[in-house]
Amino acid sequence: MNSKIETCDFTWNPITGCNHACGYCYARRMAKRLAGRYGYPKVNPFTPTFHRDRLIQPMLWKKSRKIFVCSMGDLWGRWVSKHDIDLVLFRCATLPRHVFQFLTKNPVRYSDFDCIPNGWYGTTIDGLPFTQGNLEKLVHSTMGAKVRFISFEPLLAEIHPNLYDIDWIIIGADSSRGAKKPPKEWADILIDYARGTDTAVWVKDNYGYLDKIKEWPEEKR
Repeated sequence: MNSKIETCDFTWNPITGCNHACGYCYARRMAKRLAGRYGYPKVNPFTPTFHRDRLIQPMLWKKSRKIFVCSMGDLWGRWVSKHDIDLVLFRCATLPRHVFQFLTKNPVRYSDFDCIPNGWYGTTIDGLPFTQGNLEKLVHSTMGAKVRFISFEPLLAEIHPNLYDIDWIIIGADSSRGAKKPPKEWADILIDYARGTDTAVWVKDNYGYLDKIKEWPEEKR
């Protein structure tokens, strides 16, 4: 699908659903809203599901695109079979014209697979205990990655990361209804660390940051 997500051109969801149960999850809210609209309120719309018929979709996009894989789930969750991940990675590897952006809260799973040349590998760090240590896990699990990135979205606490092995950071806010905007100073800290390591920075519009900072990792090379 054409994406409203700033940091990609398309989203592609061969697998949907997630068992992480993050309280701020926009994808879970969206799935529940759609289920209610179409009359399935008693069904869990966020049960992890593999959509084999969607494997063909990126083949139809002839122009080069940045494609966010599984924006409505976590491809690398413990509940996803190795076989299903292999099928998705094989499709990605056969389409070198595209860049495939992977994002997970379980970055150690990356180490079970070879990094594909046209893959960008990321993890989420939100400031909560569940995602502590994800930066180090990402680096150790993706030694062959072309691009490593951290999504600090939603940014829920002040964080002081070591970004020397990170090519790109994304900074965003909690999009839940009524959620408070994070302080400007939390973004300032991350941007200062990124400037010290020549790491590209993308601040999402939902943060409300005064300066427009939208850099791609290729621009820093």
